[in-house]
Amino acid sequence: MAKKTKRIMYLIPEGETRDSHTHRYMAYKTHKMLIEHKKLRLRKFNPVKREYEYYVEAKLPSHK
Repeated sequence: MAKKTKRIMYLIPEGETRDSHTHRYMAYKTHKMLIEHKKLRLRKFNPVKREYEYYVEAKLPSHK
């Protein structure tokens, strides 16, 4: 049986950069999403701004 994979994705608010974001989420991307090569975009609550907004997939920070 083939091993199914899923990866951890780093989500930051849409319109912000990875270096200057106020809040972040971590989410899993399933095997089906990995095959389709679509970027993850979820509507989540931002506790800093106290409103719902879209979070987009970004690169994970480097491990130093």
